[in-house]
Amino acid sequence: MSSTNPRKKGRRPQMDIIDTVDDDNAAQINIDPPATQEYHWHTDYSLPTSDRHAGRGACITATHLPLGTPSDDSFLPASMSFQESLTSYTQDKLLATGMSTLSFLDPDHEAPAEFASASNDNEGTRLSRPLGDHPLLIWKSQREEFLEDILRLESPERTNHSDCDKCGLEPGEYRCLSCIDGQMLCRACIVELHRGIPFHRVEIWTGSYFKKTTLGDLGLVVQLGHKLGQTCLIPAIVHSFVVIDVDGIHTVRMGFCECTRNVESERYRQLLRSRLWPATTIYPQTAATFRVLNLFQVLSFMSKVSAYEFYHTVARLSDNTGLHQPPDRYDSFLRIMREWRHLHMLKRFGRGHEQGHIEKTQPGQLALRCPACPHPRLNLPDGWLHNLQKRWLYRLFIAVDANFRLRRLNISDEFNDPSLNQGYAYFVEEEGFKTHLEKYGDVIPEEEKSTCNNHDVVKLANSRGGKGAAVTGIGAVVCGRHDMKRPLSVGDLQKGERYINMDYFILSTLSCDTPPDLVISYNIACQWHKKFFDHMAKYPAPLRLHQAERNILYLVPKFHLPAHILKCRNKFSFNFSAKVGRTDGEAPERGWAVTNALANSTKEMGPGSRRDTLDDHFGDYNWRKIIIIASTICEKYKDAIAARAQHVAEFISYEDALRVDHLDALHQWKAMVITWESDRAKPNPFAPTLRPVTENAVRLELALEEKTESSIEIRHDMSPSEFIAQGLQLEEAQARLIDDIKELGAHSTDLQRTRIQQHANRISCKIEAWTEIQKVYMPKTSLLRARDDDRRAPGIEIHPTKIPLYLPSTALRLGAVDTGPNNTIVNDERRLWLAQAHDTLAVLRDHLLLKSYLTIWRQRFSRGQRYGTRANNLMHRVERKISADATRYRVVYAALDAISTYLGRNEWKSGLLPLRAEDIRGLDSYDGMRSEGGEEGLQEALRIEWCKSRARAQRWQEECELLTEEIHRVKVTFQFYNNVWNDRARKVDLPGAKAYALKQAALWKELEDNAGEQWNDTLASLLPVSHEMPDVTLDLDSRGRSSVLSS
Repeated sequence: MSSTNPRKKGRRPQMDIIDTVDDDNAAQINIDPPATQEYHWHTDYSLPTSDRHAGRGACITATHLPLGTPSDDSFLPASMSFQESLTSYTQDKLLATGMSTLSFLDPDHEAPAEFASASNDNEGTRLSRPLGDHPLLIWKSQREEFLEDILRLESPERTNHSDCDKCGLEPGEYRCLSCIDGQMLCRACIVELHRGIPFHRVEIWTGSYFKKTTLGDLGLVVQLGHKLGQTCLIPAIVHSFVVIDVDGIHTVRMGFCECTRNVESERYRQLLRSRLWPATTIYPQTAATFRVLNLFQVLSFMSKVSAYEFYHTVARLSDNTGLHQPPDRYDSFLRIMREWRHLHMLKRFGRGHEQGHIEKTQPGQLALRCPACPHPRLNLPDGWLHNLQKRWLYRLFIAVDANFRLRRLNISDEFNDPSLNQGYAYFVEEEGFKTHLEKYGDVIPEEEKSTCNNHDVVKLANSRGGKGAAVTGIGAVVCGRHDMKRPLSVGDLQKGERYINMDYFILSTLSCDTPPDLVISYNIACQWHKKFFDHMAKYPAPLRLHQAERNILYLVPKFHLPAHILKCRNKFSFNFSAKVGRTDGEAPERGWAVTNALANSTKEMGPGSRRDTLDDHFGDYNWRKIIIIASTICEKYKDAIAARAQHVAEFISYEDALRVDHLDALHQWKAMVITWESDRAKPNPFAPTLRPVTENAVRLELALEEKTESSIEIRHDMSPSEFIAQGLQLEEAQARLIDDIKELGAHSTDLQRTRIQQHANRISCKIEAWTEIQKVYMPKTSLLRARDDDRRAPGIEIHPTKIPLYLPSTALRLGAVDTGPNNTIVNDERRLWLAQAHDTLAVLRDHLLLKSYLTIWRQRFSRGQRYGTRANNLMHRVERKISADATRYRVVYAALDAISTYLGRNEWKSGLLPLRAEDIRGLDSYDGMRSEGGEEGLQEALRIEWCKSRARAQRWQEECELLTEEIHRVKVTFQFYNNVWNDRARKVDLPGAKAYALKQAALWKELEDNAGEQWNDTLASLLPVSHEMPDVTLDLDSRGRSSVLSS
């Protein structure tokens, strides 16, 4: 009944069209006397190459044909009236199909997939959506059937007394809820069928309803020590043995074997060999199945569910009424789970395959190491230490941070709750750590005067974590590029983020086979690094690094860097530092976002339980990173290659323009930046010297005022000035997002739209967090937001660019801000707006100077399509920046004018004027440029832009090289572990140990092969554009139109 239409390759298969024919075709068909009309439901299925199957349906009318009438394709279309079918299919018939709520007669409702609509000109119409796109709506029409079948299961199929479905000899009164066959069995049969599956839930039919019972009550004995079906000569039966399983807590009759045929008489070992974990080793009365322990472990990794919540969930599966509660084995479950975590950690690291087994485990040996980081004795090439040109590729990046969410209350102690891991994994060994604190606590100063801003890390180093807290948080060291916890890198904090604690964690993990070249990222590196080696000289030998043998670069994470003074921002910047790629140093923050969900459960644990639990979670976090690290690196490499091409091309174009009239200056700038990269004490080529007061400077002033003025009320961890500053940043972020959306165009790619959406999501989250703080300093704005919510239609989500921030300058007009003498946020905003106005004008001026010079260069030297296109693209980017700068200045000026008028503070208008369109102009000649900006201002603007452009190109080039080296290290590491497990398999005799070793070897081999395949696929995908990649290793003076990107 449907015609087949050719489909274009790569497009989603469409529904076949129902052809209607014109009158001429109909006249050619000889039809017998009037035939009756029948309704037919036509369904069209398509089986595309993807996993998704599409089906489409339509209700049609067709003439009922007498027997013997030809049914060839030429006849069928003429006998159908698709348009008529829509009009004649009455509402009663729609009700009969259960589709009344989906009526396509409503012009505002999209026609459901079950019905086809036809146009007025009787042409065939394609359905817009496949049948399976509305499964919930389809199910909604079938709820009655679902409910009926669910209720049907509450009784046997035959409610009268019937025989057993298996033997037919006895009445079938029992059924198993865990089995899917639904058989009604007699007592003997249900016991016999469940001897190998004794933890199923069974019910008995009382004649009126089903009632819970147990297999133990029916006489089933779980016999251990023998194969299924064998009889034990001397069984020792425990009549009320409790087993915790995934679908409930069961009381069973457990039969232990004590006859001479059993080679293992220990009861706990009999349980283990039946995949039951005993709660005790002496006369066990409780056990947990391996599958419930594995389920909880993985579930806790993914959802961070606590043992309390999980155990009581299982208990409710046994009884959800509270009338027949199972025995309470919560404490036993906690103990079993700790043992399970610890033993499986030992197993996965091959401790059962080594002589000495557990006792000879070395510190940090049970920690999963990052396969992409350099490990001198594992994944580095021969001679790497003496390869001076490539040695920077073998740097170890580590990032240091503290977390005050993972605190612990003063519950239990080390004696009653010791750690089982004892420093084997990620946490440092507790006894040695406490000895270190006691011995050197008075030697290392707890708080030093900061030469940077008033950072909380330094200021609160000696503060305690609140009443009843035994541990205020944890400090940790992770690999800075891949966000994996390092061995012996985590420990407790007793007060704040003290140097003595963080020193110990850093030095402990650096003792684990690390290369001499390090990049250490720490949010207070500017302060901490000054005394690092001085402190180290006082520590014992195992915690010392030889300064002469170490080449350490100290940096501040990118997100934290703006909180530092200008000197620190220049000296400790990742963006300005050579040979670090695009590392951002913020890896610890990403890890905390995952583990913070454990805070509520771990704070109530004893010291050993908490450390072992966190060790296990850190291990799983590392494992999840390992199994995706190859794909992660490959995706980063694709992005890095594209970004490298863009920024290198822009730098070459920009430098080619400068070489015309500023060749000597280029040589000076190059020498200046190379000198600064080797010695940060030298003048910074990135730093401007001709700048008015900046926003960051004003923020520093406000912070200092808040520190010294007792009249300023601080009601939140975030100060009033920082609150306003972040609000201004959010307002600017909204404006940038609007510009980015405008740039998408009609033919934007999925990747571009995805990036915009991700950017919008981040802004939305930041605004949500900021508005929570706004409730503290500007509580009346909550009323404004409630009013906005009332006015907005239900279910309509507001776009992040349209969320009103209600800064004081706006809230003043609406009466939603307190203007009392103690509320400084209004004046803080005015001062910050004033600084932003100067900042924006300075940036606009730089971009106008850049545009003027690029215009001259394009007119003189840009010839040919390739260079002309490149120059036009660069000019377009500069013009976008100029437009954004102008828009930003006007927004700032308007806000500043509004708030200053309210405060009666308009003295600033003598230095800042409204920006008109005619004010935004470039110049036509170099001489004009000199008169507009001055030679000194021109030189500084060009130098800073050249340095930044060079740094961007260098960082992306370094990122490509680092990623290439990292994927090589990943493959070598996987190969190393494959060899280790194969070697273990050869050395053990126990069949199970050999099989496990071979399984692990196969796993690492598969990971190695997968990494190689993904890397090869990545390189293959980049081949078509490889010829477009510019050469980035040319010396500045070696070619006439090339430039330097490496020193």
